Amino acid sequence: MDKSAGARSSLATVMLLIGVFFWGATFTFVKRAVAEIDAYSFLAVRFFLAAAILCVVYAPRLRRMDGATLVRGAVVGVVLAAAFIFQTVGLKVTSASNSAFITGLCVVFVPVAAGVLDRRAPGAPQAISVLAALGGLALLTYKPGLRFNSGDLWSLACAFTFGLQIILISRYAGGSDAALFTIVQLLVVAVVSAACGAVFNGGLHPPRGAVVWKAVIFCAVFASAYIYAVQAFLQKYLSEIKAAIIYSFEPLFAAAIAHFALGEPVTAATAAGGALIFLGMLLSELKNTKKTQ
Repeated sequence: MDKSAGARSSLATVMLLIGVFFWGATFTFVKRAVAEIDAYSFLAVRFFLAAAILCVVYAPRLRRMDGATLVRGAVVGVVLAAAFIFQTVGLKVTSASNSAFITGLCVVFVPVAAGVLDRRAPGAPQAISVLAALGGLALLTYKPGLRFNSGDLWSLACAFTFGLQIILISRYAGGSDAALFTIVQLLVVAVVSAACGAVFNGGLHPPRGAVVWKAVIFCAVFASAYIYAVQAFLQKYLSEIKAAIIYSFEPLFAAAIAHFALGEPVTAATAAGGALIFLGMLLSELKNTKKTQ
């Protein structure tokens, strides 16, 4: 096995898992914030601030912006914005449990879409790793009395677009400056969110109060600027399927944080779900190792 390739894969795995942990931590912040500010305004400010942070960090690179990076970043940004909007609309008429599970179906959409694009079916190890992760998601997000409704169609669209974003990151980011690509992507999400706020809410509402600003800053720095930059820089060292499985850790991290921060109990289903997702990641890693060898 190529040691440098293995090191890059390990680094990408760890850095993405840290970002997914931040995603899981946003649940508590966002839940409190959206009680005081509409979702579109929150998303617009969050992603504008995240893009501004990266513009400061990577200021010397901005002069190297080219047309290809603008187009690629904009395409992925529109897809990511659509995913957030579909999720927001879906959550208005469906439960958080339904949304969490259906959004997690992106772990299935990724290998299917990748297989269509590459004109090849996923191998047996890939299929098993995906099924293990899907089973883990079901255990983590299932709640008694779960019923499906019209809002779940929006959540399904969200899952598809999140899966598409994972694939596009793997295929587009590598051909562009990762920092510039991320800045364009985040700016497009902010602009689309602001436009939706203007259309559906009659305008944007600036964040007010400590609760909202804490959520905006945390989400902008850690759950946006950090994770999407890491995606652009490092996801290319992982298979698309392994990346999707890593992102499925979000509900596990959310449950763990809720346990320590809010005192919510950790059930046997939570532990089993986490173990299945971890197994799925290990199986995808074995597949990668075999390919590298």
